[in-house]
Amino acid sequence: MKKISILLVLVLLTISLVACQDKTTMYVLNWGDYINEEVVDAFMKENNINVVIEEVDSNEAMYEKIRSGNTKYDVAVPSDYMIQRLISEGLLNKLDQSRIHDYQEGMFEPAVYQLMEDAGINEYAIPYFYGSIGIMYRNEVEDYVLEHGFGVLFDKDLLPEGSRVGMYNSSRDSVAAALLHLGYDVNTTDTTKLNEAEALLADMDYSIWGDDNLKNEIVAGNLDVALVYSGDYFDILYIVMDEGRDVEFGYMTPSYTNIWVDAMVIPTLSENTYQAHLFINYFLQFDNAMENVEYVGYTPVITGVYEAMKEDEDWDDITGNIYFRDIYYQDGFIGQMYKHISLEHYQMLEDIMMRAKMD
Repeated sequence: MKKISILLVLVLLTISLVACQDKTTMYVLNWGDYINEEVVDAFMKENNINVVIEEVDSNEAMYEKIRSGNTKYDVAVPSDYMIQRLISEGLLNKLDQSRIHDYQEGMFEPAVYQLMEDAGINEYAIPYFYGSIGIMYRNEVEDYVLEHGFGVLFDKDLLPEGSRVGMYNSSRDSVAAALLHLGYDVNTTDTTKLNEAEALLADMDYSIWGDDNLKNEIVAGNLDVALVYSGDYFDILYIVMDEGRDVEFGYMTPSYTNIWVDAMVIPTLSENTYQAHLFINYFLQFDNAMENVEYVGYTPVITGVYEAMKEDEDWDDITGNIYFRDIYYQDGFIGQMYKHISLEHYQMLEDIMMRAKMD
């Protein structure tokens, strides 16, 4: 009897080991703290799939990881202009809509869908979150920011004396903010217009050229205004609210600004495209999308999710005063998506920012 029990245990262990070996492992390339791990765990359990998530802190880093092929990522979440670059270099697969069963026409926010359509990326990407670049500020200077918009980032005379201004240490965003202030297209290649933008950046002598830390500097009182992504603002806002501290800062979306869209794509080197489509589809299912939005906190791309959050009294104040979604549909609002023009254009933006920082 004892021998039979031991034999049975060995058989069960062998079956278990074979099952684990047969389980597919897929690789996801994403930004930090940008997905609800509980939703991912549920996906793995329901589909008997292992998911390994790797994080990066920039689109350029994401591009290099996909291009190198050292890891054959099955899903990645780059931003709009980087998706264009990846497509142009043959590094992304077109999505098989027949495998994305929960996709429905008209389910995404109109502004998001149209911008992606104009950029030519809809066949390759499913939107994940979206937002804008804008101005984060201390409450003491709110009136100045609301009156002058991007102007406060380029003219200290528009702020109280001694105000400290921070600029995003990204050529794409810093040059774009200057172009937007001047009333120009963020994707312009006109040398004269780009020179004007460079002059604005060079003349300011910013207190800090930063990145994700700019939001923290505002909250700490080390900066009065700064260029930030709306998502950066959400991140720090939720932390301050959870800690029960007073919210002594705000965020403004100018009426003429960039709208960014992060989207899920499948690189051409993916070895698990079937599972990749399953993963993307899973985050389109209403309950999963809702859980993911509640965790990440960024503006949802699925209209039904946004409307449900507005009807929830726990989220109504946030959706009404923080997401700025309704601003995107006001008369006079113009949102522009970054486009990948060329490597030469990218290098030109880099050179502009480097010279501006040296002046």
